[in-house]
Amino acid sequence: MNRESGKSYKEIKTILVIALILTFIFGFNDGKLEFILKNWLLNLVYVFALVFLTVLFNALGYKLTARYFGAEAEIKVWHEHKFKERFSFKKIPEYIISPVLPILMTLFSNGKIFFTPVSTFHIKDYNVYARKFPKLTHFNHGLIAVGGLFFNFVLMMFFKLLTLDKGVLIGAWFIGWNLLPFSELPGARIFFASRVMYIFSLVFFIANIFLIYSLPVVTSIVFSFFLSIVLAIVYFYFVEYMKA
Repeated sequence: MNRESGKSYKEIKTILVIALILTFIFGFNDGKLEFILKNWLLNLVYVFALVFLTVLFNALGYKLTARYFGAEAEIKVWHEHKFKERFSFKKIPEYIISPVLPILMTLFSNGKIFFTPVSTFHIKDYNVYARKFPKLTHFNHGLIAVGGLFFNFVLMMFFKLLTLDKGVLIGAWFIGWNLLPFSELPGARIFFASRVMYIFSLVFFIANIFLIYSLPVVTSIVFSFFLSIVLAIVYFYFVEYMKA
């Protein structure tokens, strides 16, 4: 196995791990009053198909945006490095701040809480001065994060047009929690890249998540876009410009 195929295999395995965790989160409770194993398993397979597309689009968004900047993005399990270190009981709180936390919340809530921050991305920035962007900035990293979430947004709208409500639900929670400006999550990349970019992205995505259930897709996108522009300008003027 050569280096490139080995890297591809590792990333496919990572995507599958993320998809399986999210399948457990969204498929643990099938919403039925009576538990029937066959129906529960069929629902789990259906959820896995939707989740796999969600993770795949997310990874594709990161990769294509990063490629535009001449870099390479690799999707990763959130805080996966903690599980590669030697186990220590003193580090149990650190182990919990990882995909372990969403799994525990799913179990304790009987599948009624969809806590989805289980993945992030890593940028391999090759400092090549002949390319268009010789050195990536924090702003570029933020744009790559937005690119990944935007691909999920496109998929969510596609699910809406196909009336796949479960797919819309998965996309909405996935985008929403990944906007959290914490740790290595995409939301933190956007937040520390540019507060204005973060306000714009937050308002655009969250507004669409709420409006998509009551408005046509195009109307929801247009309204959210203008609302996000207005609030980003207001934030810039009153918070950054006036205090400069």
